[in-house]
Amino acid sequence: MMQRPSAIASQEQTRAAITAMHAYFDATARARPRRERQHLAHEWLAAIRRLRTTGR
Repeated sequence: MMQRPSAIASQEQTRAAITAMHAYFDATARARPRRERQHLAHEWLAAIRRLRTTGR
């Protein structure tokens, strides 16, 4: 069964958000500099926002 393009886009955005979340937590666990963690947190939140606006 083929998936709708919107479902595929949503899955890709979900993967991007999860990848960004992992990068943030990894940086936190490794005690990376604050500026780097802030940048990663911003990327994570931006990915979540994109996911939320697509799901409507």
